[in-house]
Amino acid sequence: MRKRLTIYLLLVITSCFILLSLWGSDATPNRSEAPRPPKLVVVIVIDQFRFDYLTRFRPYFVERGFNLLLSGANFVNCRYDYAITVTGPGHATLFTGAYPNVHGIIENDWYDRSLGRAVNCVEDPDAKLVQTAEGAGEQRGPSPRNLLGSTLGDELRLASDFRSKVIAVALKNRAAVLPGGHTANAAYWYQSGTARFVSSTYYMPALPAWVAKFNQDSPAKDYCGKAWQALPETPGADARVFSRFEPQTGELCPDVNFMGWLDNTPFISDLELRFAREAVRNEHLGEDAATDLLTISLSVNDSIGHEFGPYSFEAADATLRTDRYLADFFADLDHMVGLDNVWIALSADHGVAPNPKFVKEHRLGIGKFQGGIRNAVEEALSQTFGHDQWTLSVGVPYIYLNPAALNRHQVPAEKAEAEAARAAATVPGVMAAFTRTQLLTGGAGLSPLGRKALNGFHSQRSGDVFLILEPYAVPASTDTEATHGTPWSYDAQVPLLLWGSAFKPGVYAVPCQPIDLVSTLAAALDLTQPSGAQGNPLTPALKRE
Repeated sequence: MRKRLTIYLLLVITSCFILLSLWGSDATPNRSEAPRPPKLVVVIVIDQFRFDYLTRFRPYFVERGFNLLLSGANFVNCRYDYAITVTGPGHATLFTGAYPNVHGIIENDWYDRSLGRAVNCVEDPDAKLVQTAEGAGEQRGPSPRNLLGSTLGDELRLASDFRSKVIAVALKNRAAVLPGGHTANAAYWYQSGTARFVSSTYYMPALPAWVAKFNQDSPAKDYCGKAWQALPETPGADARVFSRFEPQTGELCPDVNFMGWLDNTPFISDLELRFAREAVRNEHLGEDAATDLLTISLSVNDSIGHEFGPYSFEAADATLRTDRYLADFFADLDHMVGLDNVWIALSADHGVAPNPKFVKEHRLGIGKFQGGIRNAVEEALSQTFGHDQWTLSVGVPYIYLNPAALNRHQVPAEKAEAEAARAAATVPGVMAAFTRTQLLTGGAGLSPLGRKALNGFHSQRSGDVFLILEPYAVPASTDTEATHGTPWSYDAQVPLLLWGSAFKPGVYAVPCQPIDLVSTLAAALDLTQPSGAQGNPLTPALKRE
């Protein structure tokens, strides 16, 4: 009897251990816990911000500016895989997760065959500019009508039954409109020379009271009397004064002359981030259960970079000032929403080449691209097929042929394209010329340049020949102007930083592309990927894989 009782007790104890083990185990033990959804996602794009700015100037950064984001997931090998590295396509690419062959924003401006003229990437004849709380004026306003497919913000709004709010803030209108997408609650941009933020009737009939008050309070006045002088930390600059506004006798500040000066100083980024703070506060971002999205594009780095180049003291000082402005913004964001409730991403729409003078001095390439494409193409086509006006629009990257001339001379488009490409390729500084036929039929091959051209080519909007310049052939108007727009790493490599509870801190050298940014955010937020997304989630940095 005692033996049977002992066996029974052993069986009971064993069964309890098994049940406790099963109860304490997870049916999927390798599955990571999903991070708590954030109240607010902030995506910051710095216009013309090279990747190496974060490494060259890091010793001079403050603790909670760029360094805050660099303490998150830092992807150090992120490059655009297309050949049109300019503002409109870059912003559209970052927020759709697709390249221009899908989202359709092939340049800032492109030639429209149906209209017979160039069109802007955010042009909309049906929208009006909204500048006041009283309503719209007669001036045309922009919209995202030319953007094909959805953005991260669109998917966030759709998934939340439109309870999530999406607000876009920028200096340039295209840098607000394209990130905001089709369903944004509002897009605001800076009106140059007035220190006012405006919108369009696509979003609202009149400015909200808080925007009108911000404009009326004339925030530019806070910079009156200030010179743009190098910070003490700006390496090599020795606290030099870069520019100073000199008012005329009796001239009051701020007037239109002062605001024109202000537009080309880093102070304008501070002013924009002040507006972004007011947007968070007055649009009640991060206050509801549904996750909100704020996009910010800081654009003055672009104009400073164009004028002075990426190796200038001015570019260095602008970077350090941006660092400090962001630190102040993050501190205020912590106070308003709580950084524990926020995810932040940072990238850029493109980099920039050194100016032609720098290129020549350091024997990197030919320097200034002298042009001559139109003359070469017109002469070749006239010699081959007969005299006529064979082109409608010529530039880098596109040549648009004149279909009327082709019809008059009964020249097949494929033959004209091939001859135009051959002629363009003879111009010094042109490295490759792909025809429309090649790009549509796969004839561009599998070369890296062919792939980059194809990613930037949209069948309905792009030209008949796609041109790529050789490295360090800079299509600038002067020897001291810097510019961008090529597939080379100085234009194509940009930062990609992810900070917040969803991301594993670390430095990641795996190859990635800016199209991966929204795919990663969408995966972390449990959203459907944007409609044309071509990128992949950066799973090494996701806490839930």
